[in-house]
Amino acid sequence: MVNSISGIGSQFTTAVPAVSFGCKQLSADLIRRLKELGIDPTKVTSESQARELIAQKERELKTQQNTQVQGEQQKPSSTVDMRQLKDDIGELGQKLGINPDSIKDLSKVVDALQVGVDNYVDAAKKSQGVQGINNAQKTSNVDTKEKPENIKEAFVSIRDRVNTVKNEKKAAFQGQDMLAMLNKLQLGL
Repeated sequence: MVNSISGIGSQFTTAVPAVSFGCKQLSADLIRRLKELGIDPTKVTSESQARELIAQKERELKTQQNTQVQGEQQKPSSTVDMRQLKDDIGELGQKLGINPDSIKDLSKVVDALQVGVDNYVDAAKKSQGVQGINNAQKTSNVDTKEKPENIKEAFVSIRDRVNTVKNEKKAAFQGQDMLAMLNKLQLGL
């Protein structure tokens, strides 16, 4: 019977963490902070050790965060192959009689290509004979040898990739804004 009582007592004392050392005790704030950082407060022997462990863990976390941010910045900035996109824009521009190299903004390039595609489709319709056969006539500065469907398809592909690039840039800026806000909150600014 004595063994059963001591067994109960030992279970009860192990359930309550022992965070006292000597005649001093860790403050509730230090215990909470240690737990937040994944440090077992029962293994801490002094308040100064607790503060040192907290500072060390915070430095490690900051280093990990910086390493992660640098790793993300070194990843390819886009899922779109920009060289291929530029080549495709140039090729379609040539078919439509547009010089996309003179336009700096991708949105304006897409707008110019849209106008060129519309003109191409109109020219192709005008060049069709009475029976609907494409005579490949040259109307204005557009040679309508290629099917309008192929031109439209190439344009849609380019437009979609340009939209992907714009969305990825927007997401990157939003991520940087969020990181800046989190840093401000962490620093208490």
